[in-house]
Amino acid sequence: MSKQSRTFSKGKVLHSVEPGSVATIPVGTIEVNCHFARRVVDLSKDVEEAVRQELTRWKHLDAQMEAFRRHTAEFVPVLTQSVKGRRLKARECGKCGAIRYMGQWKGDSDAPCHNCNHPTLNEIPFVFAHVDGTMLQLFPRHCPQHSYQYLVKERGVYPRWRCKVSGCTHADPIVRPLPPQSIMKRTEVVQAIESATGNSPNPMMRLTTISDNKLQVVHSISRINPTSNVEKFLALPESLGTLLAIHLDYFDCQSRSLSELTEVLRVLGQGTQEDHKELDQLIKTLKMSGLDDETIQTILANKRQVQESDAGGTVVAELRKALARFSNNNTLQFLGDAQAERETRDRRENLTSAQKNAGTLREQLSDRAVLMDLQRESLDDAVKRLNKISSPFQANLSDAGILMRESLGINQVTVIQDLPVLHLAYGYTRLSHQPEAAVLWAFDKKGFDLAGEEPKGNWIPMPIYKLKTEALFFQFDAKRIVKWLHANNLAPDPANIDEPTLWLLQHQSQITSRSGPAFEDRPPLDFRIPWLVGSALHSANHLLIKAIADQSSFGETAISEHLLLSLNQTIIFVNRLQEFSLGGLKTFFEQRLDQAFNSLLQERGDCMFDPDCEERLGGACAGCFHLPEVVCRLFNNALSRILLYGGEIGTNMEGVEKTLWPDLASLVGRDQFIGLWDSRLD
Repeated sequence: MSKQSRTFSKGKVLHSVEPGSVATIPVGTIEVNCHFARRVVDLSKDVEEAVRQELTRWKHLDAQMEAFRRHTAEFVPVLTQSVKGRRLKARECGKCGAIRYMGQWKGDSDAPCHNCNHPTLNEIPFVFAHVDGTMLQLFPRHCPQHSYQYLVKERGVYPRWRCKVSGCTHADPIVRPLPPQSIMKRTEVVQAIESATGNSPNPMMRLTTISDNKLQVVHSISRINPTSNVEKFLALPESLGTLLAIHLDYFDCQSRSLSELTEVLRVLGQGTQEDHKELDQLIKTLKMSGLDDETIQTILANKRQVQESDAGGTVVAELRKALARFSNNNTLQFLGDAQAERETRDRRENLTSAQKNAGTLREQLSDRAVLMDLQRESLDDAVKRLNKISSPFQANLSDAGILMRESLGINQVTVIQDLPVLHLAYGYTRLSHQPEAAVLWAFDKKGFDLAGEEPKGNWIPMPIYKLKTEALFFQFDAKRIVKWLHANNLAPDPANIDEPTLWLLQHQSQITSRSGPAFEDRPPLDFRIPWLVGSALHSANHLLIKAIADQSSFGETAISEHLLLSLNQTIIFVNRLQEFSLGGLKTFFEQRLDQAFNSLLQERGDCMFDPDCEERLGGACAGCFHLPEVVCRLFNNALSRILLYGGEIGTNMEGVEKTLWPDLASLVGRDQFIGLWDSRLD
């Protein structure tokens, strides 16, 4: 059998041709056989824990993924560089359609058709696949009397193999049942799927065509990759408290770099272990010099004053005052105890809701710290810069600022030029993306040819892709959000809330970029406000992505989202797994952001599939809100135009029961819901 090979970029490998998939490439249709990869050793352990958290949303896992989740399988991140493939075995004559099964003609793969001598033999573009992760090549079932000699494949509603010998009645339907060992055969899995979806898992495999789009859905997480400055900053005990103070507007960092802020904390707080060691050495040296304790303390006090002055005396004083505000309330408790959470996980015990929320908040604050370490420019700063150079686009960006603050509930937009993103694939399913109806499968480690020594024991390869890319960072207005909740009888009068950002933080729960309820769910009482806020911001982010795709050179699949919902923030970045235009997002930001915002207010409140979409689907479908799965990490759940534009939320409209949150109308106290972008809130 002749083997073909082709080299792909790392991004192409990660998202298109994983081992076990079938792809059509210029050299023919191949089955992906092997990756050449090298192990990555400089990744944080936090990534491994993030993947374990990601797995919690899947109802069914194969044995290997379950072993990883239970800490009995090793996490091995790898950089994939190229793939090898082998040609599919079933061929079809381009003239008469006669079938040649290459397993029967070993060493004669390039021979012409055995029936009509036509020189072209095409690979048959079909494989069997199932949502449980199984995919098998299509192979012909020979005629009992005439073998493969006159066998053809009939395409139709019910495809079958048929023998063309005159008088022969052989016609065999092309079907294949699931293997008996499939996880979908287990009684508990069948019952769980029937309960979640209302349907039983299909006992038969699906015959599907091969295309350039892979058959399996690769599941991955997109993480913001910490920079070296961030790692130094987060090593300081007061770092998360400082980030929380910035988020609550207790401290204005005024676009200071993270390095500057690190020096301020080293002076203000406990410092690093190296700082303690240096101080101890200084004290010992002074004592050896014969100085008394009072003199030593005077020298140390003078030294601290010099350090504060060098770090920016005013800044140190402002941050000290901001952190002191936490001593008057219990706000720091929201950060939790990371060590206690790790010990709980190590004991194989479940985390409490408060612990989960704290972990989510710490993670999102850490991501926020990364943004402070990057090349960035806020909308307000960009307006000033464009004004200085008399740019004709200064007015456009200024208008965008007015629109976002007065009508969209967005405080600030920042363009980022060097966002460090880490894509990490942790497994895949076939043909279905819904977690309750598919089995998440680990990558087969046999398909990876690792450079160097192969890991021992039970391990799972996880392909990664690092990049630096452009991004837009959106900060949503806590005052607008609270005002919106109050208008729907879900929050107190904003006049009675001194700190809207803190109030929202007190009511936040674990809605992250890795999980989210569907609208038909019945969330617990303490989850309802964060569910509504998170869903509204997620919905807004989807429309922002669509508006950017319409007004720029990027397609929807070239843009991805990262959600910091505990902080009322979202990030839209260019994933660069498609064609990438350097500076394209910055150009859009300066020249067309106002047009994108106008489209949100004037054009996107309706859907081409209304009224069915609005009434039956809760105001979100492929025609208005849904994005490709590589863009949306929540499987297009928890989206609705009603949350943004307002509308009827009755449970029954014209005999059609809506799938929007069932008891939302009773909570609001009326059938009409006011949207976050409703003009009555302006």
